[in-house]
Amino acid sequence: LWPHRLRGEGHYVAVLKKEGAPPKERCLPLEKGLNQKALKEYQDFCKDNFITPPSGLLVRFGDQLYLAPRETPSLDKLRVLRPGLHFGTIKKNRLEPSHALALVLTPVDVKRVHHLKANSTKIIDYLKGQTIPAEGEKGWHLIAVDGYSIGWGKLSGNVMKNHYPKGLRRL
Repeated sequence: LWPHRLRGEGHYVAVLKKEGAPPKERCLPLEKGLNQKALKEYQDFCKDNFITPPSGLLVRFGDQLYLAPRETPSLDKLRVLRPGLHFGTIKKNRLEPSHALALVLTPVDVKRVHHLKANSTKIIDYLKGQTIPAEGEKGWHLIAVDGYSIGWGKLSGNVMKNHYPKGLRRL
């Protein structure tokens, strides 16, 4: 900070050092809040959809599943909006992946990818929330445009059901 370049009355810098040994880190317990059924749904989803599953600690809040970094300290007595990456929602004995998860993945991370071209009419239909015709293996597909992932679709028959978030859809 150069005083002749910044407007202001002054700046203060301090370094504080606590004496003694640092406290032992308390980390989140592995699979916090997960019962065996939810853990099985997660494992089944990973086995069916990922080449290499994302790593981290699983944290469940209600029906939402999050993937937190392994180094995450204990969050006891803290109000936390999101303890990590929103992995998905547990619904009726299945796991529905989140849009946030789709955005951190690349086409090489998953087993099924539906590639679209940026100048195609299918991408416009997808961004509007419409189903698109598709062929391939039944199940979750990462939707990618010119190599970049933009969301999820679920193939059933020859129809890719759209899972693009309603709030992001083009009207």
